[in-house]
Amino acid sequence: MRYENIKTVVLVILVVLSLFLTWNLWSYQSPSDLNTETQNLQEAEVGGKSELEDYIRPTKVLYHQSGSHYLSHEEKRIDSWLQEMRTWKLGDITDVSSAIEPSGFLNYVHDNNSVEIVYPDLIPVETFQQMFSFTTDKLPRVDFDRVVIKIKKTPNLSVNMYLVNYSQQKVYAVKISNVVKNDVQKLADAGTSAERCLVYKKNENRYIFIPAQTSHMHKLYAYEAPLDIRKFQNALFTNPSYARTESLAYRELYTEGTKVINVNTRTNVMEYVNLVNSNTESNDDANLLNRSFSFVNDHAGWTEPDYRFDSWNRVTKEITYRYYHDNHPVYSNQGMTEIYQRWGNAEVLNYRRPLYRFVQVSLPEMKVQLQSPQEVIEMIEKHQDFDPSLLNGISIGYQLEEGIGDNQQQDTDKTEYDSNSVTLVPSWFYYYNNKWYRVTLPDEGGVNGGLE
Repeated sequence: MRYENIKTVVLVILVVLSLFLTWNLWSYQSPSDLNTETQNLQEAEVGGKSELEDYIRPTKVLYHQSGSHYLSHEEKRIDSWLQEMRTWKLGDITDVSSAIEPSGFLNYVHDNNSVEIVYPDLIPVETFQQMFSFTTDKLPRVDFDRVVIKIKKTPNLSVNMYLVNYSQQKVYAVKISNVVKNDVQKLADAGTSAERCLVYKKNENRYIFIPAQTSHMHKLYAYEAPLDIRKFQNALFTNPSYARTESLAYRELYTEGTKVINVNTRTNVMEYVNLVNSNTESNDDANLLNRSFSFVNDHAGWTEPDYRFDSWNRVTKEITYRYYHDNHPVYSNQGMTEIYQRWGNAEVLNYRRPLYRFVQVSLPEMKVQLQSPQEVIEMIEKHQDFDPSLLNGISIGYQLEEGIGDNQQQDTDKTEYDSNSVTLVPSWFYYYNNKWYRVTLPDEGGVNGGLE
């Protein structure tokens, strides 16, 4: 009997050991399968660490009062609203879209005594939740591109908050508490000192708000302070010391296995490509925006405080952050003002960005007189086969041009600015058929091709 008991104990031990080894084999994940958002990125800091709310921000505020509309891009106004909203307690989110007639959607959103805090593209509520105080974790899957605050001037003064998906005409009511209503009213009343707007209504699905008056804006001259490519190699490659380097015409290639960094030496734009998509599944697309921010933050890649979340595509998993000046977007035909990512299952497959910081140069100011909004609208509508239903935005921004111009060049130290100087030129832009275009003067060709 004693011998049989010993055999039984040994058999049980062997079975348990076999199960343990099998579980370890199944659950083993090689280093190459780990998500690149944590792999090595913490080891090489390029710039400084940042907060999510510094880069995923609204870019304008619209005020609607007494039948008039006002628009502001001022950081100070936007920050005032964000600071106020961070003192609130946000609760349940309810879809109230069915209570609004489709024909009355635009009037509901842009109604009197309301304020719109507008983001450049849709953001998931999961991202919004990371930046504001919610009293519940159980939130519906909601994407929105503006926060609408409605104020009713009744004897008790009421404040209501809505999240709006403008293109889908969806409206979600947010339960709010801890609101100092008089402070909200003061912020709303201050909107009458912002710029008055014209309202373009030929697109039946949206109103486009355009500054009614255009004043002079200044060209901005800057040069690029280069970043060290070796820091990005250390961040993105597993074993950067084994990377192979190859120099070609206007390009430098750095290769490590299936990972490649391609540097355009003329524009100083870097593109990282991972040729192998991980087998790790990740279906949490709603969290993609948070991951895209963390990916850059993990290697302290936010080298400029003026990049902003600009756009994303949930289907293709592409995200773009754009350089802004005075909270106006800066466009380039060669990707020189963008941080772009394309994600695979659980890691970045493409990562493109400038390898420099913008540094302003003290030069004599040069003013630019922009066309009036009426002239801009006429130029856009003269475009061949123009369809107003495809026009989704008109705004002022900057076009990046290389060099600082012959007149200004004579007044500068050429050894410092010749090769890396750029000019940010104030311009009108319009968003047509899902692409941004620059409006130029007739003798410059009228309308440029799509911008990156």
